[in-house]
Amino acid sequence: FNVNNYERSTFDLVSLSGQDGRTGAAGDCFTRSVLDDAMLPLNDPAPDLMEITPDGKYIMIALRGPAPVSVAHSSQGSCPGVGIVEVLDCGKTGRLVGVLRATNHVPDTVTIDGTTFPGGVPYSGKERSDVHGVFVIPKYS
Repeated sequence: FNVNNYERSTFDLVSLSGQDGRTGAAGDCFTRSVLDDAMLPLNDPAPDLMEITPDGKYIMIALRGPAPVSVAHSSQGSCPGVGIVEVLDCGKTGRLVGVLRATNHVPDTVTIDGTTFPGGVPYSGKERSDVHGVFVIPKYS
């Protein structure tokens, strides 16, 4: 969003180019998606908090998991971890270039079914990773 002229621009987190949506070649979230429940859509990232790198070349984005701990109605995702978005065209566009996949298979008693939260899908798998934030720490020499 350009605060000077209110011009809006977007990019997607699902396609390789960042511009083709689900019609183009799939990006890294597809290959890093949770696979233990056929009900969970593949290549369905749920972005949360984000931070730009000091050089302005990348945005690091927390990606939520299939069994969200909070704000479940809007945060169920298929590739939990940290998304790395390359910033392009002076910040007007970008593309997901990688996902640092997180995993957590600690058993719990949470049941994710059709009544757990509106807007999500029932999830019977074991993945409990649910990244909520990301921080970029600059390296000084």
